[in-house]
Amino acid sequence: MGRYSSVDWILFEWDERRTGLGPVRSSLEDTRGWYHQLGPWLDPGPAPGVSLCRLMVDGRVVVLSRTRTGGSDSRRTIRVQAYLGGSAANASAMPNVRQALALAPGWGSLLPADPEPLDLAVLLRPYADASAALDRRARAEAAALAPIVSEALRGHREPLSVAAQGEAVVQLWGLVDILDLVLGCYPETFSTYESDDLKQGAEVIFLQQWPGPSSRASHRRRVDLRAPDQSDLYGEIAAMVVGAYADRRLPGLVKRLRIHDGMALEERVELLGAALREPPKPVPAEPRTPPPPEPAEPAPAPPPSASVPPPPPPASAVASGPHRRVPSERSGPTPVPREEPPAPGPRAPVSPLARPEAQPVAVRDAFDYFLAELAEATTAGAARGILRDVHAWARTRPPADVRSRLHALVPQLERLLPDDEVNPILRDLLDPDAPAEAVRSAWLDPRWLVLAAVLLVVLVLQVVTTVLR
Repeated sequence: MGRYSSVDWILFEWDERRTGLGPVRSSLEDTRGWYHQLGPWLDPGPAPGVSLCRLMVDGRVVVLSRTRTGGSDSRRTIRVQAYLGGSAANASAMPNVRQALALAPGWGSLLPADPEPLDLAVLLRPYADASAALDRRARAEAAALAPIVSEALRGHREPLSVAAQGEAVVQLWGLVDILDLVLGCYPETFSTYESDDLKQGAEVIFLQQWPGPSSRASHRRRVDLRAPDQSDLYGEIAAMVVGAYADRRLPGLVKRLRIHDGMALEERVELLGAALREPPKPVPAEPRTPPPPEPAEPAPAPPPSASVPPPPPPASAVASGPHRRVPSERSGPTPVPREEPPAPGPRAPVSPLARPEAQPVAVRDAFDYFLAELAEATTAGAARGILRDVHAWARTRPPADVRSRLHALVPQLERLLPDDEVNPILRDLLDPDAPAEAVRSAWLDPRWLVLAAVLLVVLVLQVVTTVLR
């Protein structure tokens, strides 16, 4: 294995010869110095399960997977696997943050019996399934991340300590995704469990509870997930951002605001604040059912006669819902006069939201959505699907509402599709009443005519040559 395809490892356990915790097996020939550098980070915490830590130590990426092999809170039950990856100076240092969060809890079972380095490709093989599961959980629990995102938006450079509520691995996964999109950077060193916040070396650490008075001099900014209410601008922006992340709308929001790499934090916050002040987008309402008519005045009693007609049907049978049902005339020797339906009362005005096609804001938002989809499309098949969606949507709207926006789609469509696919559909949307063009025979194509003329000239020359011989 090459330098960038292998990962060294050290196993820390209780060593009876040293009567203490130390390296017992390793793929390295010399482990001197590693215990002293990693010793402050070897505590897995009292809770069951695996706690993770990613550090930059001695110029290398180090991932710690920490567990207890027994139930007692003793150093004899601690087991820590340290994985030493690539150079910390490399921009794509392996294992990266997402790989460590998704996979490191299961790496303990992959330690070989021989002191050989691990194959990085084997370690990363189950990443797709593990990351998909973490992504689903992180979006479901995203609301808890608002206080951390709020602190990151404030621009303070101090590392963070977080009073945990929930599973730290899941929260870190969502935090990395959100900050990567919104700020263009995220914490690359972390620890999912620590007992105090005095240690340096990680950008964000999680604690089960705040330590005692001895940690009051901590250089970290503290974030308490148990008290997430923040009513200032940063808190409101953070709530909007995590909500968009949970609904998978955050990439579209960042693209719409034109937030890009290299943009200063102040500009990002200003754009996000402007998006926060935008009026809410109207949601097209379901078609409303007209209110039932007011009950009519009771009809006067008929004069007494020998033949009394049956009583009229109840009002619910005459008018129920938006459609009126008139009872049919009864057949018989004596015709029975048909009751006229009562006149409807005054009708309540229909809300403008009942006509989504009349809302220019809704039209604009729909076209912005189609433009964003086309910008991300890379194949002709994807563009055809989007074009079909545009056609189906626009045919349900008045042409006057969509004409002014329709031409904005043409450059993106022509990027992936030929004109003869795009133009007929656009022509149908811009002028649906125009007669369809007659289908011209393929033989009348100018290219075929030119080719036929050339062949005819060649044939004539061959005949003349044969005759002259």
